[in-house]
Amino acid sequence: MTEYIFYTTEGFTQAPDGDDIENCQLLGRAFGKDKHDALSNLLKENSWIEDRGFEPYETICNELASTANAEAKLSFLTNLLDERQLEEYIDWLKTIG
Repeated sequence: MTEYIFYTTEGFTQAPDGDDIENCQLLGRAFGKDKHDALSNLLKENSWIEDRGFEPYETICNELASTANAEAKLSFLTNLLDERQLEEYIDWLKTIG
């Protein structure tokens, strides 16, 4: 499953000084086998999205971390590191896993 992020240009936020600011509103993240499945999962877990008047099918969706060719991408990136940097990276990976 892939993780997706959903946001919209509907609505606005307000600055501390009271001025309206036009920007994007983050609706959430969800996993799914594709973006449609992820949107369905997002809406199941967050009924407030439709309750507050956001139009779910007008949302902008982006894959958070592409898993396509992940091994090749990681191999390419680690080949850019020198031996010390690679050891530090491996040590860091152990702390988050």
